Amino acid sequence: MDDHDERIRQRAHEIWKEEGRPEGREYSHWLRARAEIHEEDGGGPARPERPWTIAGLGIGLIQPV
Repeated sequence: MDDHDERIRQRAHEIWKEEGRPEGREYSHWLRARAEIHEEDGGGPARPERPWTIAGLGIGLIQPV
């Protein structure tokens, strides 16, 4: 695991503890931590292009009608 991933993991763990250690929120904590670390690194607000693929859901893009 590289330093960047470790920073995200540590921040996600801090968020989890701050929120009272809820179950089932790992993904949202990871996304929030990832965005915060991205901003700290000067990258501006982070937004995953396709968050459903990060979660391993394999959902296709929804096209407007």
